[in-house]
Amino acid sequence: METMPQPADHECLACFLYRALSTHGCDGTHLFLLAYRDATAPRATALERKMQLLGGYCDCEVLANAIRPITREADKALENDVDLVCQGVRRGTTQPCEHWLMRRGVQWGGGQFRRRSA
Repeated sequence: METMPQPADHECLACFLYRALSTHGCDGTHLFLLAYRDATAPRATALERKMQLLGGYCDCEVLANAIRPITREADKALENDVDLVCQGVRRGTTQPCEHWLMRRGVQWGGGQFRRRSA
């Protein structure tokens, strides 16, 4: 059996999911989401519930519904199924790097895609 992928230093959740899903595929669970949380942001205990509220009921749906690419590099990587170099995030965060945009507004149902404020 293949070993479970581990997040690289300062790799964001979206880049990790993209890398893990491109090599291992989705099994219909949050296997890689929870592995990322446990290894990188163990205090983010509501991450799975938050992703489900945003339409991410499994790892592949997190990338399809809750997080979307916003850079040309990320778009091309998704279209051509090639590697994507993560821009990096601080340890302990579940926010995506500059290649991705996460939906906001979970508490109001559904959320919207909005850039982070400065």
